[in-house]
Order: sequence, then structure tokens, then C-alpha cells
Amino acid sequence: MTNIGLKLKTLRKEHGYSQMQLSEYLKIDQSNLSKIENNKRNLNLALLDKICFLYNCTPEYLLGESDEYEMQNIMFKSGNDMDLNAIAKINKLASHLTTLREYEAPPEQKLPKLNINIRRHLGIDEYSPINVFAVIPQKIQNLTIVFFPMKRSVSGCCFKKNSDSIVLINSTHSRGRQNFTLAHELYHILDNEENFFICSEGFKSEIEQKADDFASNLLMSEHALYDFIESNNIDKWTIEDIIKCEQYFQIDHNLLIRRLYSENFIDGSQFAEFSFNIIAKANSLGYDTSLYEPPKDKEHHSIGHMIPLIEKLWKMEKISNGVRKDILLDLYKEELIYKSLSDENGL
Repeated sequence: MTNIGLKLKTLRKEHGYSQMQLSEYLKIDQSNLSKIENNKRNLNLALLDKICFLYNCTPEYLLGESDEYEMQNIMFKSGNDMDLNAIAKINKLASHLTTLREYEAPPEQKLPKLNINIRRHLGIDEYSPINVFAVIPQKIQNLTIVFFPMKRSVSGCCFKKNSDSIVLINSTHSRGRQNFTLAHELYHILDNEENFFICSEGFKSEIEQKADDFASNLLMSEHALYDFIESNNIDKWTIEDIIKCEQYFQIDHNLLIRRLYSENFIDGSQFAEFSFNIIAKANSLGYDTSLYEPPKDKEHHSIGHMIPLIEKLWKMEKISNGVRKDILLDLYKEELIYKSLSDENGL
């Protein structure tokens, strides 16, 4: 009989998680987790499933019936603020994608290169604002984007395998921040490395800084910034100028003032002054304030390639209706399930 508790403890320590983090993820008391790890309490099926998705392993491995396990290489984790729910979610979606790819291989695609011509490759000129959630899914094949509530410190996640990619966007962040996050994750998609990235404010590496710089320049190129300054006769930036700029380019406010500060367009006192009461100020200037708030209809939502792939394989009878329902539910596409039921009943 295998020592399940010891295996669970070993997995937790190998991944760098504390008992507090894991018990929070499993929604059990830390004392109960300690008893499970010390074989003083049994592991029920619901907890078994959650643990398998977190560690990307099979129940057979946990139960000692198989030795096959390859530890997921996760980059840019951020210590105590790590969101284990996000890791489990993207692991589960990646598992679904593997199931789908057993029946249809991904078409090959030639991705744009990470260089200054990225906007041209995406069909956007150097000066115009870019709707990243409209453009990127069209230009990057085999991409699925899922909106999912995460800890505030976690911006998003990105999973890459072969030519497939899955991006999780923190749905509790503002629309401006989500725009930046998708642009940031695009950097990881276009990078040659196949990996699993958890991107958060608590971890900054050289690659993460490059991804931030890439995202900032994708949303507003250097040429576009100087053109905006010239067109609006800006000598000294005011809060009105900043709100006008971020509204035009659809950029997160905090990220814009950080960029202006880093390029010496504003000083430290202005940075502090411009950091507060932005929604009220934008409202008083007559702007739509939705840029500063999470989209109300996208707390749990998805777009992209996996959805039509599921429907195609289901209609070809490659996957069962049960498998289809499970994946669509994890993609928050319940309406497709209800629609098919209505069609079957002639409603």
C-alpha cells in the first residue's frame, strides 16, 4: 500500500507551496491537511481531483498505481501570493486540449517575430490604438483566452504546447489592465520557449520586464506617444492629458503614469498626484469610466480556438457529448450546452 500522505507532502514541497497555501486552495483547515499528509485522515475523491489538477498528475500516480509523472515547469511564480486556483485551472484546460488534440492535430502557423515590426505583422499602424482582444485572437491561431477571477497580484497565465496556447486573464482587473495583460502574454506566446507562465506583480525577472516593455509599446508605440504629445501640444503633462491619452490608447492608468515617469515626462510629485481619484476625474471630464473597471459580463468567460474545435469534434462524433459538456463548462460556455439541448427538443 502506498504512503499517500508522504507523496502529497513531497509534491507540495517540490512545488514550493506551504500548507497554508494548499489548504486555502483545497478549502479545508490546515490541521486537516496536516492529518492527510500524515496519513491520519483519508483523502476523498473531490480533494483527489483538485490535487491532480494542481500538480498535473493522474489519480493513479497519487495512489501509487503508476510511476509516470513529469513535473510541470512553471515560471514566474510569486511566493506567498501564488494563486493555486489559477494553476489548477490552466492545468485542467491544458488537459482538455490534450484530449482534443488526440483527434485533430493543430494546424501549423508562422508566428510574428518579437521585434519592432510586430504592429505591422498584426495589421496595425504605428499610431492607432489597438483592440487587443479583437486583433490577437484573429492573428494568433490556436489561441484560447479565458477570463477567470484570480488573486489581485496575479495578472494572468499562459500555457504553450506545440502551436497551441491558452491564456488566463484575471477578470477582477480593470479593462485597461486586462488589455495590458493580454499584450504581455502575447510576448510569451511569441517567444520560442514552450512553458507555463504565471505572471504576477510579485515576481519580476528580466523576461517579465521584457514582456512588460513589449506590451507597453504594443499598446502605444514610442512614435504614437510622441505623436500624441505633438498633436495635443503637451509641454507639461496634466491629469487631463493623461486621461485623454489612456482613453485613446485604452491603457491602464497606473501603467501609463509609470511609463511617463520612467521616460521623465513627469516627476515623482506628479506621479503621486496623478495616482488617485482617477475614475471620478475621468467621469467629471465626460469620459466612459469602463476602462478603469472590470468588464461586468466577463467574470467567467472565454473566446478562441478551443470552442469551435470542441463543436467540430463533437459533430464528427470524435468526442462524446459528456466530454463536450465537461470542457464547455470549464470554458464557461453553458449557453452552447443549453442551445444544443433546445435544438434537440425543437425549442
